Amino acid sequence: MAFKTTIVMVIKIRKKNKSKEIVRYKSTKKILTPRDIQEADRFDDALAEEIKQIEKIILKNRILNPENKKSDMLKIWYLIGSRINKFLKNNKVSPEEEKLFWDNLYGRSSIINKTIPVNKISKTRNDFWIASLLARHPLNKLQKIGLWALWREIVTYKAFRDERVLNWVLKKIEQSVPRTRDEVRPFLKSVSARLKRIDTTVLNDRELVAKLNEVVK
Repeated sequence: MAFKTTIVMVIKIRKKNKSKEIVRYKSTKKILTPRDIQEADRFDDALAEEIKQIEKIILKNRILNPENKKSDMLKIWYLIGSRINKFLKNNKVSPEEEKLFWDNLYGRSSIINKTIPVNKISKTRNDFWIASLLARHPLNKLQKIGLWALWREIVTYKAFRDERVLNWVLKKIEQSVPRTRDEVRPFLKSVSARLKRIDTTVLNDRELVAKLNEVVK
């Protein structure tokens, strides 16, 4: 169910209070119209159907075993991110409600097995947003760097939002063996600390690389 000409400005939120499900409609708008509610319902139904399709693909391809162990989580989340990106092309969300959308993806699937976080999380720590971001790149390129856990770690660093920094970091990681999350974390923290309080966008490539190379001296 897609409605390309409509931009959703209200997100339908479901929360469980003990055994009871509570439904709320959230938006930055102060007053919600009946049409807003209708569009939110349509969007939510379309999203529920998309998640069902994702679950079917995961089960059909047997990329997630029942114990959720030894599964290729990068491949699973890449699939999820790819499907979400395709869904959002046909079902637009207003920029103001985007965070509500990402938060609302939790707790909707027992297969994906992501429960609703107890505390609020930033977008860069949202698994679904990370999956969407990674799905914009070739899977084989991501696999050369490392597993899902390592990618989750990389994406959380603010300093790496400069694509030049990210590319430099990925090149260094690719050259190191082995490269688990715990082994790479000290390096990531060192790069982040070196660039703390530095606006890298004002640096030319040579200046930026010079600062980054200080980390590996």
